[in-house]
Amino acid sequence: MFMARRTRIQKENPSWTDEELFQAARRWLIATLQKIIFYDFLPALIGEEVKPYTKYMPHVPPGISHAFAAAAFRFPHSIVPPAMILRKNVNACEFREEVGGFPALRLCQNWWNAQDIVQEYTVDEIILGMASQVSEADDIIVVEDLRDYIFGPMHFTRLDVVASSIMRGRDNGLPSYNMLRKTFNLPERTWETINPELYKTKRKMFEELAALYGGDINYLDAYVGGMLEVDNGPGELFKAIIRDQFERLRDSDRFWFENRQNGLFTDKEIDEIRKTTLRDIIRETTEISDQWLQEDVFYFKEGDPCPQPFQVNATGLEQCVPFMRFDHFTGNEVTYIFTLIGLGCIPLICFGIGYMLVQRRRRMGWDSSYDDLSATAIDVDTPKNGYHVPAFEWLQECHVRQVIVEISPGSLIVRKPRGGVLRKIVFSENAKVTVFHSEQNACGVHGPYCLLRMSKTHDLVLRLPSDKHLPDFLAALTLSLKKLNGQLTCISIPNKVLLEKAETEECRQRRLDHFFREAYARAFNQPKLSDSNTHESDTDSILDQTITKHELAQAIGMRETDMFVQRMFAITSHSSSDMVTFAEFLEVLKKFNEGTPRDKYKLLFAMCDVHGRGRVRRCEFAELIRSLNDVIGVRITESTHDNVIESILNKSGVSPSSEYLTAADFEAIFAQVDERRPVCVDFRGAKIKVNLEETASLSSFAVTSTPERQCLPHDIFGSFAAYVETYRQHIAILFIFCCVNIIVFLERFWHYRYETEHRDLRRVMGAGIAITRGAAGALSFCMAVVLLTVCRNVITLLRETPLGEFIPFDSAITFHKIVALFAAFWASLHTVGHCVNFYHVATQSQEGLHCLFQEAVFGSNFLPSICYWFYGTITGLTGILLVAVMSIIYVFALPCFMKRAYHAFRLTHLLNVAFYALTVLHGLPKLLDSPKFGYYVAGPVIIFVIDRIMGMRQEYKKLRILNAELLPSDIIYLQFKRPLSFSFRSGQWVRISSPAFSCAFNECHAFSLASAPQSPTLELYIKVVGPWTWKLRSEIIRAQANCSPYPLVHMNGPYGDGNQEWTNYEVAVLIGGGIGVTPYASTLTDLVLETTSGRHHNIKCRKVYFLWICPSHKNYEWFVDVLKDVEDLDQNRLIEGHIFVTQFFHKFDLRTTLLYICEKHFRGDHQGKSMFTGLRAHNHFGRPNFDAFFSYIQNVHNEISDIGVFSCGPSNLNDQISSACSRANRARNAPSLMHKFETF
Repeated sequence: MFMARRTRIQKENPSWTDEELFQAARRWLIATLQKIIFYDFLPALIGEEVKPYTKYMPHVPPGISHAFAAAAFRFPHSIVPPAMILRKNVNACEFREEVGGFPALRLCQNWWNAQDIVQEYTVDEIILGMASQVSEADDIIVVEDLRDYIFGPMHFTRLDVVASSIMRGRDNGLPSYNMLRKTFNLPERTWETINPELYKTKRKMFEELAALYGGDINYLDAYVGGMLEVDNGPGELFKAIIRDQFERLRDSDRFWFENRQNGLFTDKEIDEIRKTTLRDIIRETTEISDQWLQEDVFYFKEGDPCPQPFQVNATGLEQCVPFMRFDHFTGNEVTYIFTLIGLGCIPLICFGIGYMLVQRRRRMGWDSSYDDLSATAIDVDTPKNGYHVPAFEWLQECHVRQVIVEISPGSLIVRKPRGGVLRKIVFSENAKVTVFHSEQNACGVHGPYCLLRMSKTHDLVLRLPSDKHLPDFLAALTLSLKKLNGQLTCISIPNKVLLEKAETEECRQRRLDHFFREAYARAFNQPKLSDSNTHESDTDSILDQTITKHELAQAIGMRETDMFVQRMFAITSHSSSDMVTFAEFLEVLKKFNEGTPRDKYKLLFAMCDVHGRGRVRRCEFAELIRSLNDVIGVRITESTHDNVIESILNKSGVSPSSEYLTAADFEAIFAQVDERRPVCVDFRGAKIKVNLEETASLSSFAVTSTPERQCLPHDIFGSFAAYVETYRQHIAILFIFCCVNIIVFLERFWHYRYETEHRDLRRVMGAGIAITRGAAGALSFCMAVVLLTVCRNVITLLRETPLGEFIPFDSAITFHKIVALFAAFWASLHTVGHCVNFYHVATQSQEGLHCLFQEAVFGSNFLPSICYWFYGTITGLTGILLVAVMSIIYVFALPCFMKRAYHAFRLTHLLNVAFYALTVLHGLPKLLDSPKFGYYVAGPVIIFVIDRIMGMRQEYKKLRILNAELLPSDIIYLQFKRPLSFSFRSGQWVRISSPAFSCAFNECHAFSLASAPQSPTLELYIKVVGPWTWKLRSEIIRAQANCSPYPLVHMNGPYGDGNQEWTNYEVAVLIGGGIGVTPYASTLTDLVLETTSGRHHNIKCRKVYFLWICPSHKNYEWFVDVLKDVEDLDQNRLIEGHIFVTQFFHKFDLRTTLLYICEKHFRGDHQGKSMFTGLRAHNHFGRPNFDAFFSYIQNVHNEISDIGVFSCGPSNLNDQISSACSRANRARNAPSLMHKFETF
């Protein structure tokens, strides 16, 4: 209605711009409203005239008082009618008799339908109806439309306006009724004098009201007291409050229309405004005729046109819809449930992907990137006779090798690409061979698989270059068998089934292990050696199983051609010349176990007496010993060997002139061995899991008798105390870490549980908000710490500082895993907690959400759903992404996936960048609090960046390999030029990669440096165990075969290791297991070079004990050469070496006994050097007794406080050493053993 006046101004001033028109209309509209409200409506409301305007008073406060807003402003509720009648705008007094089916428009049903009403009935009808309708009386009665059916929030649709007014007054802190009266200079009232007339008629009401307030009127609410004063208008209190409020608003308003000082209106315009009434506005902006509108629209007086037909009340009107509660979560159930299911499925999906990768590797036996090394790339000169084809041999799940397959009449030979026989299968007469091959076009990436199966040998699995080679291969095989009257059966099956059916050498070895375990269990009467899950059918198959001479030789760790094997096989096999049955094998074992020493010597004599003549030629005995020496790689000349044999025979009483040896001579020879040492047969292939009664090594440590030590008791407390003392640094760090986690969690928990009650977070979300915020704080701390554990370069520097004495940097990766587990726990708690919290939040009204999330902005008509919270906010969306990223990282970091899908582990760990970025975004919306993640990670991120910068400075690219060799036991030797700026300490390691491989840019592998710091070149000895090392081996083979350059390598490092701290101890023990001796090649060389150089050095070592545990030192000849050079340079005899050979000498069998005799005589005649290695290092046949050894060095070096123990090897070896150190540290008055280790 008022907007229509803008049209009149526009017509009067057509030349004005939009801005001028807007400003003028705005001034006139405000001024008109000021006049109508203050000078027309206000006197009608309070029933009194108001004071005239005097002047602008800037010192008067214009604010809305609490008394007006929370009390007096609510007085008009009593005059509001329950419905509104409508009058038609026709030239007659005619009311609408039907409005939506009722005589009047019910107020409680049309709170939010104003536009619908206007559009249906027009503004004119509404104004005419209000002009004729008389309001309710000014009394204490409030219609039910306001009292019981006032509009409320969606979760509570009906409210009581009176109760709300009372509560609003209390929320605003209004004083009591009498106190407010005194504020406006009004006298205090009693219950009787509030409204004397009303008290007379409603005395009981006043008494009940007084009872509610305890009879004390000083507690009466101002709103209630003011409403009780009402009598045909507001009472004294409300009149005073309303008059005061309006007059202050007028007098303090600089823009009041009567203020001539502001220059907004002229005197003429002010007079025109004073004359304007609401009737004028209505008449001007509507089509209502003057005759049908009274002069004062705020009153309906006698004689005014068209009086109302009836006084509106609730009778006959539309019924009010009763109170309803709206559940804000309604409609969100499906989204919520499926979101939670999706979050739970993310880790399962990651597990599934990881399992598929592992299974793919198992089925293919070769990573897809390996297919770049096509078998057709091998250059093969096709010979004139026979059939040749390049192929890959599938050996086990993750191991294949390039081979050349040759098929000639009667045999199939598998050769190395550069020559050398890997396997030869000789077909016998009438041989039956079965070939399982892939279905046609089974794979478009590589050629078909072929599985060759025949009796008495394990299967051969080949992958041919392409499908076109398969017919030629089968034809050549058929031709080879045809000449021997053999039979070939071909079966086509899927690749997956073929590889599952394959009984490769690994599968055959498992059968042999079962064979030997059962043999041991029965021969030595040890049921615990038998497989616990053996079924009756398995037992029958063992009895029917046979082994070949080759498999017997492998079982006792020798070659098939060795004389000892041939003689052993001859006395064992009775039914066949080429096979040994289980019963025959068991019979010989029982003789070694249950027979007398004389019986055993006779058995050995029978092995030598192949002709059964009762005597053995002297040369045959010497040949048997020579055969054993050749097996283990004894480095002595022929003449020296003969001298050793003669020395043994002479000391046994055998005449030098005697050509033959008798059984009595054998007994005299073995009498040199301590009778307490048993003579038995050891079979390496048995892989006995349960230790039998081990006998001490042949060269054991002599523990001198010393005064009785004070030790911790050998009970749980003693073990625990020793463990705590050994790992005190680790325990202290873990304790501090756990305490900080708990403190951070409890601090955040306490804050949100008890210190943010004003935000109603706890009331809405309960303890869930405190738990999730505590978990978020602890998670932020863990994410900060986990960055520090991977700063390799910084850790390398810190090792050389005093911090290295207090922080066990060796366990950085282990601590990294522990921190990651803590982070996973806090993240899971945080995620589950917020899933519950989101449910609580989704049940809140918009007003409640504005209170909870003060930084959030919602549209006036927008009610956030659970879908909005999960997918429409940065916090929710990044939270879901964080769950996905964490699941991927953690699943592929599991050992089972790391081992078989290392490439996936490396790639998924790059997602940590996204993980930290998403975490930063997660807190940016400030829904609950300002983001604090940055405070936790700022320092660690800076250190991490510095570490990466240091790492970039230590990157050495495109290093050319000077020399490379393929050593026994699948060991690769690499030598490349040392960069000028590269410096390192012995015991450190580097990470290398090669751009020549088709692998990811981030695939680097760690290897210990074997060269000394003084060397001009760098050397690495790499054990081939995984895909990357097999690729490297293949590249070296290819380069050597084609005389092409070796692949270039990239190097990062060096990085610190516990093995580099050996210089800090006066006595150091170095223990290497197998290829784990690599860092000690550098350490020992560095030691002797520094101590013999004559220069000043920082090495504190006065004695170094070196223990090398290996299956056979024959396969590590390169390290024997290193030890020999070290012994030659070790003029001060700082190093004492001990070599433990575990493969051949596990249990003092016949071979061990014979070799021990030879070794004893050889050392006596050759200045203490070993017959096996040519070293001064002591040889031990068996595994070391670490308890005895550590006790020995504690006795010898009792004057020092600490002994450094350094080990590098498999985890089980390091665990044994750690346990032994803990037991040794129980001694109170002995040196403490400090164990540093590296696991590969």
